[in-house]
Amino acid sequence: MKKRIFGLVFLVFICLQSKAQTDSVYYGNTPKDNNHKTKTPRNTEWLKQFTYGGNTQLYFSGNFTFVDLAPTIGYSPMERLNVGVGFIYFYSSVNYNGYGRYQQSAVGGLCYAKYAFNDNFFGQVQFDKLRQSNVFNFNNPEEKVWVDYLLVGGGYSIDVGKNARATTSILLNLMPHRLSIYPNPIIQFGFVAGF
Repeated sequence: MKKRIFGLVFLVFICLQSKAQTDSVYYGNTPKDNNHKTKTPRNTEWLKQFTYGGNTQLYFSGNFTFVDLAPTIGYSPMERLNVGVGFIYFYSSVNYNGYGRYQQSAVGGLCYAKYAFNDNFFGQVQFDKLRQSNVFNFNNPEEKVWVDYLLVGGGYSIDVGKNARATTSILLNLMPHRLSIYPNPIIQFGFVAGF
């Protein structure tokens, strides 16, 4: 008898805990779930204001090797202004045949601001800071020092695709230094693309 009462109580308890649902196949309507949140689409418009690009120079010959890599990433806070940062790697090697080989490398960073006067012409200010060899320290030729470069100039750019431009610029080094590895003026060719 106790088992039957216990079984009956257990059955009533389970029936009270059971839940039913509406079947839309038979009734044609589904209950609306007010707790379900619809996902709002992401705003990716700000990504269109980012640019990437930089400069690359490679030259190889029997006695001379030159590599200059300067990738950049920029942001356009206003329609005609682009500001950005980048990384610089510079390597050169000259073989003086029987007199030996001279090698030099430099690494550092850069920041820049470009303002477009119209669709093609722009002005540019750039600051480079490079860690490079101190070629005037004969006691310690492996010594590396930081050298600053303040570059000002302008350039010309043309469209080469939907979100891409080829650029060329002429920059003057306003902080010449006896250790400068840049010529004065600097003529650059580059490529800029948007995301």
